[in-house]
Amino acid sequence: MKFEDKIINDTVEKLINGEDYRSEIINTINAQFFDFSIKFFKDIVEAKLNSSLIDLEWYKRYFIIRDDFKTEDIAIYAGINKKTINNIYGATTKEIVLDAAKSNFDYLESLINELSIDNNDKLYVQIKITYNNVSVELSLTESLLVINALATKKIAIRGGAWSSIGKKVEKPLMLKLCELCNIEKDSINAEVFKKDSSLDFDREVDFKILTKDNKWLRCEVKLMGKGNPESADTVIARDSDIFIADTLSEQNKKQLLNRNIEYLELKNHSKEDIINKFNEILKKLNVKN
Repeated sequence: MKFEDKIINDTVEKLINGEDYRSEIINTINAQFFDFSIKFFKDIVEAKLNSSLIDLEWYKRYFIIRDDFKTEDIAIYAGINKKTINNIYGATTKEIVLDAAKSNFDYLESLINELSIDNNDKLYVQIKITYNNVSVELSLTESLLVINALATKKIAIRGGAWSSIGKKVEKPLMLKLCELCNIEKDSINAEVFKKDSSLDFDREVDFKILTKDNKWLRCEVKLMGKGNPESADTVIARDSDIFIADTLSEQNKKQLLNRNIEYLELKNHSKEDIINKFNEILKKLNVKN
């Protein structure tokens, strides 16, 4: 998922002010989901009106058996996402995605039909979509498939958003902190940095800051909540010198202190306190600012 610059800037601003940044992500998720839903409903009206096929063949022909749609969209219409397909098949080539989408769609169709037959109460659900004064009605089976596709899309958007926000915000956040604390530009490096480039297993860190004695400090950023000790473990494994986090549990803090890793917690702290604390860390680690 690609975040607009405004979303990234707003998120950084909230973090710097000790505010909860999650509302920015939730708003983005909802906006993207609603955009998808509106287009999906319009396409459903067009597909059903222009097709003489019965049962679910119109849906399958328009949304699943297509060469001009993106494979990730076809997967969603079939009620499965590309990440799941990759986890199952180990790849997401066009052929694999299309086969998986068709297979999942056929399974869902048979499952819904079976449930409908077994339902003694004769449950009746019907979705009516009107667009440009033209209406189409969806049967129970069609409605459930559409609802499932929407649910799959929401999960995909949400997963992509939460996994992406940290990566998108890490460097802008560090650059902003360095700017507020007057660190010279030639004393910072936002490129991918490894402890030892000769070690293939050594993992990257997010940022580095140069000390007065020309030592590069390794900085790690994690937008995590309380109860995530494994995130602190990651920092320790990367041999970081400074850890920036949205929220830290007491266990996280003890782990970091035990390893002599300086940390900065953002949430529920004023902007002034955050800047002062970061300045203290810089002074302690002999950084020129």
